Amino acid sequence: MKQFNWVGSERNFVDEPTINNVGPITVGRFGGNSSSGSNKNEDGCLVWVDEENDWEFAMILDAHYSAESAELVIETFTNKKAEIVDVLVPAVKKDFNKVLEHKILHIFQGEECLQACREVKGETACLIVVRKAQFVWWFSIGDCLLYLHHPELAALGQYQLNQRHFYEWVGQVNTFELDVPCYRLERENYEKVQITSF
Repeated sequence: MKQFNWVGSERNFVDEPTINNVGPITVGRFGGNSSSGSNKNEDGCLVWVDEENDWEFAMILDAHYSAESAELVIETFTNKKAEIVDVLVPAVKKDFNKVLEHKILHIFQGEECLQACREVKGETACLIVVRKAQFVWWFSIGDCLLYLHHPELAALGQYQLNQRHFYEWVGQVNTFELDVPCYRLERENYEKVQITSF
């Protein structure tokens, strides 16, 4: 399995765009231009690729006020990696999306994660995307966007799969502390799908 993670507090990439490949996934990072006032980067990402078992897991994070919330989400999911991989390795069955949804919600709604979120400075939008076989599944909190470059959809002018929803976050301000948390999840079935960028 190939893996990659990064948070802007490690290296901000201000004035220096960079591109890395993690298996079939292309990760681009850019912290903006210092001439326009950029001097820090609180974003983050996490990528796991298992080509043998035909899946990719990717998360992008757009944090505010500090990178602490992005760091926390990446650390939390890294600590739960074995549990997530257990869901992704078997062949897709009818309940795949329900099992994956339950696992992701269990992580975010767990008391350990909730308590840690109360103690960080700032909050982050979070987009999780999973490709397993011909299925693309995503879980979205906030305003991160997902684009899919699929020839049949491109012929119809469709690239963007989700919508931005502002004022939804994980962290100090946390959607999972609400009586009714705000998030979206969906899945699509595409023949010969290949995710090339997030």
